[in-house]
Amino acid sequence: MSARAAAVAAFLLSGFPILAGVVQTRTGRLSGAVSVRDGALAVDGKVVPVKDVLFAVFDAPGRTFRSPNTVRLTSGEVWHCEVLALQAGKLKLRSPYFGTKEVAREGVRSLEFREKVPPEEGLGADTLYREEGEPLPGKLLWISSTQVAVDSPLGAMAMDRSEVTRFILSKAAPAAATTGHCEVALCDGSVVRGTLKLAAGEVVVTHEELGELAVPVRAVRSLLCHAPGCVYLAEMALDTAASPLLAATPSIRTVHRRAGGQADAAAGYVRALVIQPSTKLTVRLPGKAPGVFRATVSAVDAARGPARLRITAGGKALIARTVEPSVGPPEAISVELTGETMAIEVLFEDTPKFPCGVVLGDPHVVRP
Repeated sequence: MSARAAAVAAFLLSGFPILAGVVQTRTGRLSGAVSVRDGALAVDGKVVPVKDVLFAVFDAPGRTFRSPNTVRLTSGEVWHCEVLALQAGKLKLRSPYFGTKEVAREGVRSLEFREKVPPEEGLGADTLYREEGEPLPGKLLWISSTQVAVDSPLGAMAMDRSEVTRFILSKAAPAAATTGHCEVALCDGSVVRGTLKLAAGEVVVTHEELGELAVPVRAVRSLLCHAPGCVYLAEMALDTAASPLLAATPSIRTVHRRAGGQADAAAGYVRALVIQPSTKLTVRLPGKAPGVFRATVSAVDAARGPARLRITAGGKALIARTVEPSVGPPEAISVELTGETMAIEVLFEDTPKFPCGVVLGDPHVVRP
């Protein structure tokens, strides 16, 4: 084990009580002091078996040690690790969480050789991007500890890794999560998917390629389980349109937020939709059975004006309320749904003032 890996392991295995967190089940939302037990989470002493957990957000200590490279996979996973080599179709990686492993090249979407790189929008596949100079198109040939080689239009070219920012292998959309799998987000920004077990002080993920990973709960930011009958709006294709009441460009984005200490535990979410006026979302729900829509509602950070939130389904108004700028905790909402679609609309309450908007924390629908 390298000195860096040993330091990471010592940091993660040191004692750390989970001071605060949020756990969502099929029947309700719990917030408070969270601990991890064998096969369950406990919130203020109330035991929640792992099979009943939809998602959980922990007041983890924020960012832990960050590895020098990032691997983004076609599965939607993100691994912060050290890229050691690519040869014979296998990518060799090293991480403080799963040690040294080899994974198939076919599952890799992109490789980042810098801690911070610009967004991928507008960039092409099978292209090497450099710190300076034009992008270099071509198939990725191999990677060593010092170089990255590309089969370019001018022939095979090897570039020093110090000059390379990223290589994009594919621009295909990440695959949807598998029902029964859980998504474990770590404090360094990594996201791993697999089947979930809980042990005292540890989150254990069984991954298709990496095998069994036991991660100290200190390093875990959140859990999100894809249980049968549960859909998360942040993962769905949403029909978005400007409200006819006020012409504007529809605005919606997805964000993350950890639990913010005992006094602000309920404010944590795995993913939230941030919706600005005047935007209307139409959600097409799978299945026809009655269901329940749940989320938390709050104003955007530093909001200067109130927003109006309306939720309808099956031709009925379910929620119509003003969301005021506030420093208080978000409000948890739960409404019964019928029909195959629901609509979420955010408008200005009165005179437009910016910033303005509504944050729906972990909006999801549960059906039998």
